[in-house]
Amino acid sequence: MSRHPSRPARLSRIASSLLLTLGGLLALSACSEGDDEAAAGAQPTPPTMEVVAAKAQPVAAWHTYTTRLESPQSVQLRPRVSGEIEEVLFTEGSQVSAGTPLVRLDQRPFKAEVDRLEAEVARVKAELANARSESGRAASLVKRNLISREEADSRSTSVSGLNAQLKAAIAQLERARLDLDYATVRAPIDGRLSNARITRGNTVQAGQSVLTTLVETRQLDAYIDISELTWNQDFADVSAEDHLPVELQLAGQQDFPFQGELDFIDNSVDIDTGTLRIGATFTAEDPALRPGAFARLRIASPEIRDAVLIPERAIGTDLDRQFVLVIGEDDTLAYRGITTGPRFGPLRAVTDGLAAGDRVLAAGPAKAGPGMPITPKLVEMSDDGALKALAERVARLTQHQKDQPSHDNDQDAAALAEADRQAAGGRT
Repeated sequence: MSRHPSRPARLSRIASSLLLTLGGLLALSACSEGDDEAAAGAQPTPPTMEVVAAKAQPVAAWHTYTTRLESPQSVQLRPRVSGEIEEVLFTEGSQVSAGTPLVRLDQRPFKAEVDRLEAEVARVKAELANARSESGRAASLVKRNLISREEADSRSTSVSGLNAQLKAAIAQLERARLDLDYATVRAPIDGRLSNARITRGNTVQAGQSVLTTLVETRQLDAYIDISELTWNQDFADVSAEDHLPVELQLAGQQDFPFQGELDFIDNSVDIDTGTLRIGATFTAEDPALRPGAFARLRIASPEIRDAVLIPERAIGTDLDRQFVLVIGEDDTLAYRGITTGPRFGPLRAVTDGLAAGDRVLAAGPAKAGPGMPITPKLVEMSDDGALKALAERVARLTQHQKDQPSHDNDQDAAALAEADRQAAGGRT
């Protein structure tokens, strides 16, 4: 009997083994297809993104310019007479009033000249008195034919000549007294002094030597050149008499702490630059305000209008147009074209395309696009104090406009008062 199985038996076992393997593969395939169908049926969760609600607020267009402060009056103190400095009477850097003595020259030469001319005037007066007496006697003698007419005329002419000499001597004496007064250099205006350029013992020349400088510091002026396009758009109806508010910031400051007003508008536009020069005045109560200081000015358009504010970073640019992504009722992003206005810190005013309360993607279109579903997370608008500062500036501008007198109102009030007077029978 053979020890090895027969060939039909081996084939039967191989067939059974193949059937078992095929069944297992079919079962695994069925399980895999079920998992894929379950995964396909599940919806992905939309990403969570921050959104802000557009905020409506009154705004006024504020324009910022750079300039340097100027003193309305600045004087280089020069002596009006030549001489030697006897004493410097001021403290460097001090505040002085007009008329305060600052430098005194050696007065002895000027006093000597005054004394000489006083004596000269006295001499001429004595000669004139004698000549008048002689002329009077001559007039009496010529009537009695005791002297000639020529002699009488000569004595009369002598009186006229001495009169002229007296006037000249008096004029020279007045000039010498002025020179004596000019030997003491006084402050011509109120202001703050610089350092002494020339000190005691030095000789100075009239009208040439600079003793020190004096600038008025009670108020300071700042001038800027504004384009005529901007002026015509936002300030066309403004006059210097309106005293429009102006804010000032010095170098290194974060806010605009100094308040002034517009008080000068030039009478013509510069045809070379297309700009109009305007000026503002600031009361220099704070010692930080100094002539020559670098400053930034911010001036507001008098027109106050309502605008919608959103973060600047929420705005995207599509070629030549700006847009935002708004969140619809189904929490899907949608494209919205907008027209923007002035910027206020990190915020931008939108003049067209948005309404108050519209939800806008806070981060802008950098990581999202129209039609994309999101899970919105409403956050407060981060303004870094811009909204508060804007409200304060608009409030100041509004109050300023209320405080300005109205000529029309004055005329109406006068007309009403006259009507009341007439109704009362002409009695006041």
